[in-house]
Amino acid sequence: MSRETEKSVERSMKVAKSDAADTPRFYVDFDHTLLRSNSTQEFLRVARPFALIWPLIAAVSYVLRLTGADARRRFIWEDALKVRLLRLLNPFALSRFRKIAPEIAREHFNLEVVDRLRAVSRDDITIVSFGSREIISALLRDTEFSTCEIVAPSFKSGPNDRRLGKIAMLETHGRIPGPKDVLMTDNLDDDADIDAAVGETIHVEADHDSYAYRQPYIPFFYTAKIKRTPGFFIKQVLLEELPIVLLAFGLPTFAWNPSLWACLVLLFLALILTYELGYAENDRVGELKESDPKLSKSYFKYRNYQLFPHAWIYALGLTVLGLLVLGTEGRALALDHIYVSPDLPLWQGIAVLSAAWLGVMVLARLVFWAFNQAPLLWRVYIYAPLHMVKYLGFVVFFSIPAAGLILIYAHIVRTWSLYAVRRSGGSVDFLLSQAVRTVFLIFGFGVLMEIDPGLVLNWPAMAMLAFCFVRAFPEILKKAGST
Repeated sequence: MSRETEKSVERSMKVAKSDAADTPRFYVDFDHTLLRSNSTQEFLRVARPFALIWPLIAAVSYVLRLTGADARRRFIWEDALKVRLLRLLNPFALSRFRKIAPEIAREHFNLEVVDRLRAVSRDDITIVSFGSREIISALLRDTEFSTCEIVAPSFKSGPNDRRLGKIAMLETHGRIPGPKDVLMTDNLDDDADIDAAVGETIHVEADHDSYAYRQPYIPFFYTAKIKRTPGFFIKQVLLEELPIVLLAFGLPTFAWNPSLWACLVLLFLALILTYELGYAENDRVGELKESDPKLSKSYFKYRNYQLFPHAWIYALGLTVLGLLVLGTEGRALALDHIYVSPDLPLWQGIAVLSAAWLGVMVLARLVFWAFNQAPLLWRVYIYAPLHMVKYLGFVVFFSIPAAGLILIYAHIVRTWSLYAVRRSGGSVDFLLSQAVRTVFLIFGFGVLMEIDPGLVLNWPAMAMLAFCFVRAFPEILKKAGST
């Protein structure tokens, strides 16, 4: 190469460097900025089986809090531990995620950010994030940002990079933000170091409240998160409805048989899963037909949540498990109760009993369907049989004493009265529903005393009465004090 040519090339390189120096570099945050969701959360939702692995992943957050970890330490370690746990439990999670990642990105790109970056050369964009590089690369593959530089921690370096900060991450890649550069982010706390170095910061409004992640099926999620609240599920379903079933069927007949109690619990939970299908249908019908439907905010956030056929699969699984723990003697009694030979082989007996309980669940589903399709006036009257199936369906397998039957009817009166008053436009603020159940139980026990005192003067019946008094007392104190 001649001297003249060398000088020409050198001048050209200087001009190129000068032009490059005049061109601002855009440092773009990823989670809730370019992508409207959280990339790590999107990845964690490929866990399969989701209902088994997700509770373990979610437990990481609670464990960190229990250990006293402050917000900074949780920020450094929480996502990294969750990702490592998922990859340990499901080694093929990343390969599965790569198949669906471009679709997620295209569906959830922040179009406002995309429009702002449309005129910017992809060579002048650096995506800088505390999310995992492997996850972000998978999301950007086959999109218009696939050639952009990505500065993000690897699966292994996540905690260390989060500890050091984004400027340190950029410096290891030879990037030093300057006063001509631009930052786009939704989180000025995470990006405070870059914000201090660049000349312009464009704040992006994140939509944390409106965005809903793809939600794989979890048993009881609809009741606890969409229809009601976790507190309602625990206090009403597990601490109110389930004890009614155990007191009515388990206490008098199987007081000292844990396997039979476990069976009742599992069969009840299976039945509740089919009621969740009715809850979801009720919300959809209300949205379509009612002028002022009573829908939770979570309904609009998770309106595409799919229960079918997963709810039925889990319900059948819980049914089979419940009948397995019932034991040989218990299954023989249940078979005899439905007039089937108790001498059937193990799996034949379980198949017959499962079919019988499936019949109860189908009946519950049909009654709930009729309830949802009926005009509001008639729903008040269908509400009672809807609950009769829930609590009395167990008579298919187990006998119920007179005191237990009175307890269930008193409980149905309690729930029905609340619904009837509310649907008729009245206020339930002055309705002591727990006291209503207690009063009707006492009335019923009075009738039984007249027939045969032995039906009431026994410890299971006294336990039922005590349960109702214990549940009613706080309600009476609370509402009496507010009047």
